Parts: sequence; C-alpha cells; structure tokens
Amino acid sequence: MKPMKADGVISSFFTYTNRPHWDEIDIEFLGDDTTKVQFNYYTEGEGGHEFVYHLGYDASEEFHSYGFEWTENSIIWYVDGKPVHKATADIPTAEQQIMMNLWPIAESGPDNWAGVYKGDLGTAYYEWAGFDPAD
Repeated sequence: MKPMKADGVISSFFTYTNRPHWDEIDIEFLGDDTTKVQFNYYTEGEGGHEFVYHLGYDASEEFHSYGFEWTENSIIWYVDGKPVHKATADIPTAEQQIMMNLWPIAESGPDNWAGVYKGDLGTAYYEWAGFDPAD
C-alpha cells in the first residue's frame, strides 16, 4: 500500500460489518503525516483503541506491506511482516468484509484528525491484497 499524502485525507485498509452490530479493524494513514499509521478497532460500536505507530519513513513514497492477524483473543498489526502492535481486550467477534478506501474528513472533522481537507485530489495505491483464513 502507498497512501495519499494530503491534509484532511484518510487512506485505509480495514475490515467492517454493521450486522448484527458494528465491528471494525483498521489500518489508517492520516494524510497530514504519512510517516505514521494508526491502528484501531471497534467492538459492538465501541472504539477508543487507537494506536499510532511511527514508521521511520514516509509511506506515501514507496510501497510497504501492512496487515493484521485477528484471532478470538487478539489482533496483531504488522508492518513489512514485523509485528508492531497487539490488542488483547474487547476483540471483535462478528464476521467482517475487507474494505479499502480514500476519503476526505469533514472540514470540521474530529479535532482536525488528519489536518483540514483543502480539496486535494489524488490516489492511494494498493499493489495487492490478500486474505488467509484461520485454521
């Protein structure tokens, strides 16, 4: 993945469902600083599990791989195949679908979460995506 670098834009790769309730697991790049990636998850609509990982490079400049392993007891996020963050509390349980998107946050977005969107148009690049079901 190679995210878009622009204020107020989120490039993401995530899983999501709203049936029977809202569960989600996120990999999100905040366009105002693509040297970081934010991991998050929601269980039955409850979030507040954000973790920002400092990459040590600008993700918008070249492709890197990002992913997560989700089990009933944990979520482990990976950057270029290396585990970088683990969550073990309130893990989602509902089946989810894989999604990717690029979206501008509202000008008055949550605390200028990714900067203020200025109308920039651009692209987030996804070189490949994969899914391996649990054994």
